Amino acid sequence: MPSLTVFLDASVILSGMASPQGGSGFLLKAAKQKKIILIATPLIINEVNRHLAKLKLQSKQLKTLLNRQIIRLVKDPDETTIARCCRLTADPDDAHVLAGAILANVNFLLSLDKKHILTKRVKKHLFPIRVFSPEQFWQSSKSF
Repeated sequence: MPSLTVFLDASVILSGMASPQGGSGFLLKAAKQKKIILIATPLIINEVNRHLAKLKLQSKQLKTLLNRQIIRLVKDPDETTIARCCRLTADPDDAHVLAGAILANVNFLLSLDKKHILTKRVKKHLFPIRVFSPEQFWQSSKSF
């Protein structure tokens, strides 16, 4: 059983589905091979669902990722934790991502959102959770 836990935001899930040969796609492959554990919340999955059509992706592809537990769901963060995370990001709509990663007690939070999540402020406050892009994750995880 892998011990490395990775919390994904919607951008990484969508990117992985749209581009299987990219860094986000390799995350899905690594989870399928049981090398890492990918985690998200229902709020994040709802966000993914809202953007599937824009990228011409099928909802059945997302359902497969969930049904096969390639992406595992944990419960949504409570409003109190989300409110505490609002001060960490310029976009309060992203606070649930930070709160979810904290409550899931993961090793990594991966995002493609350079403006609101991949910031020094977020990285400092979420430590010891490492906040990376998929590319940074793969650069730091040469063992895969």
